[in-house]
Amino acid sequence: MNTDVVSRTGLVPEQAVPQSSPADALEMTVERVLLAVRPSNLADPMSGARHAEESLRDVLRRTEAGRDRTLSQAVACVEAACEHLRYCELQEARLLLVAARGQLVRSHSAAT
Repeated sequence: MNTDVVSRTGLVPEQAVPQSSPADALEMTVERVLLAVRPSNLADPMSGARHAEESLRDVLRRTEAGRDRTLSQAVACVEAACEHLRYCELQEARLLLVAARGQLVRSHSAAT
């Protein structure tokens, strides 16, 4: 099993049902972008990175971290990943997105 493409729910991003909260939407977008910005998946890295950055920025506009510290850290990681995607620095962006995914999991754990 390739753990890069499986979310905390055990589903690949394409199988997941859209979630209602902005944090869930952020998590699903992070999962999709991690899958999409693999160097082996990109025929045109510039176009793929640009599309990934747009997807992340769109979901960031709808995400309010509020007082949730771990969600704030996840948002900060995603924002930094967007900057790396702007310059097609895929490894750096992926590293930050994996960190964001970890923070999102922690945020969900704290909420339950």
